[in-house]
Amino acid sequence: MAKDESTAFLQKVYAAKDNRDLEAAYDQWAEKYDAHVTAFGYTIPAVAAGLLGKYVAPETTPVLDAGAGTGLMGAILDALGFRGQVGIDMSRGMLDKASARGVYKDLNQMVLGETLDFPSDHFGACQSMGVFTAGHAPAVAFDELVRVVRPDGCIVFSLLEDVYAPKGYKDKFEALENDGQWQLVEKTKPFPGLPLEDPDLMHRVYVFRVC
Repeated sequence: MAKDESTAFLQKVYAAKDNRDLEAAYDQWAEKYDAHVTAFGYTIPAVAAGLLGKYVAPETTPVLDAGAGTGLMGAILDALGFRGQVGIDMSRGMLDKASARGVYKDLNQMVLGETLDFPSDHFGACQSMGVFTAGHAPAVAFDELVRVVRPDGCIVFSLLEDVYAPKGYKDKFEALENDGQWQLVEKTKPFPGLPLEDPDLMHRVYVFRVC
């Protein structure tokens, strides 16, 4: 596997101008995504799995995988005993790879930042890894995630540090907390999400509990 190929795919998704470009980029990357992010030293799933195990019981159901991609995180949760997972992603190519893992009860093509086709208070918890980053899901997406997760359920997600304040996430987090819609439970220290590709790109994993 040529490193320049994997880097080119990564740069393409970060350079997407809109959701159509982003969807097309992920459709093209789907076949080689797992191998490429593994080569990047992708650390976010391991960090997130620890926090999910700490705050979300395996019997919690259903659990929403928001931005499921190829189902990397879903497979980890399945191994930890989580059942009844539901995944969404904007890319049909990614969802096809996720479906092949056989760990999801349901998979749907939806876009974070738009209205989600689920009833309110439907999920026991939500996790979203590698999605809140440059050029991807916007801060407004959290309004819908809070809506579809039941009170006392946790939303666990990763966030690129570089976009926290400039792209409105800081303001959104504070607004949801001030409105009594969620409360911060824990956040990690910054860590490199892709240490073998770009060790200077720092991420955190957050845990919020819906009120």
